[in-house]
Amino acid sequence: MSDQPRIQQFKTMAEADPNNELGHFSLGKAYLDAGRFDEAIAPLTRVLELNPRMSKAYQLLGEAYDKTDQRDEAIDMLKRGAAMAHQQGDLMTRDAMTKQLATWNVTVPLFSTPPGGATVEDGGTASTTGFRCSRCGRPNGQLQKAPFKGALGEKLLANICTSCWKEWIPMGTKVINELGLVLSTPADSQAYDQSMVEFLQLEDR
Repeated sequence: MSDQPRIQQFKTMAEADPNNELGHFSLGKAYLDAGRFDEAIAPLTRVLELNPRMSKAYQLLGEAYDKTDQRDEAIDMLKRGAAMAHQQGDLMTRDAMTKQLATWNVTVPLFSTPPGGATVEDGGTASTTGFRCSRCGRPNGQLQKAPFKGALGEKLLANICTSCWKEWIPMGTKVINELGLVLSTPADSQAYDQSMVEFLQLEDR
């Protein structure tokens, strides 16, 4: 799919529901992919207003700021994003942001707790199994079994809690309806899976 139809699809999704974090995230990412960096800033900022735990959005917003000659804003965003990614246990995204900061000779954040360590929000209760949901950061509520077969199903089982999976179900229906997807076709099925991965923050897992 060329950039403009893809951008228009996600723009329509975001405008139809201003509280749809996935619509804004996908729109911002589409603008970045098209090299329209200044236009990526607003939807990615909206993502973090809706879900401050979405660590990948910090990384993409930092990139958008940097590409529009706003280095100070980019540095601030990546520092905040690296701290959030560490808290979430999202180590690949954290390392990508700290690596970028280092290329700018910026001192990277120091993390005083283990990756994905217990937080005030989860009451200081660490998971005994090492599980921590990639989207909400909670150390409990892991799915009892993979929602479907295959590698993506196993990734969901390893990284997603029951509450976040339940949030995806109606969001997935919105994706199908608003993008007009026909899941029996490979391209539309891939688009659906990509939306699921982005919503549940599984891109770097």
